[in-house]
Amino acid sequence: MTQDIEKSGNILIGEGVTMTGSLSVPGKATINGWLKGELEADELVVGPEGNVVGKVVVRIADIHGSTHDSIEAKEHLIIRSTGQVHGSAIYGKIEIARGGTIVGQVSPTELLVVSEAARAAAKPLDVKPELTSLPDISRVLGSE
Repeated sequence: MTQDIEKSGNILIGEGVTMTGSLSVPGKATINGWLKGELEADELVVGPEGNVVGKVVVRIADIHGSTHDSIEAKEHLIIRSTGQVHGSAIYGKIEIARGGTIVGQVSPTELLVVSEAARAAAKPLDVKPELTSLPDISRVLGSE
């Protein structure tokens, strides 16, 4: 693990450290302390004592600690036995160990891709103005 952190493009927030702000990490972000803000990275590892509060977008997430707000793991979301995800979780594939928890909204990325494609392909309806108002109920029922 130390070798990964020493490579350029990686970051480590150690135990007892609190960082506030937005991070864009081309490699691996390892959070053993607190990160409050947005994080975009290739990989994320939240250690057992780590906490991330904010929007996270990564390729792979490995959660031993906790995240709060939203996390999008485009390829793989792993929640370990001590891991907790609070808020929305979007994932390519998901793996949850016994004891790991998710509290919030959960959805696979493939559903989002399909719904975005469907929305883009949708054609606007040509609705005649007379069809947009409700008819008088007495005329519909035949009692005038």
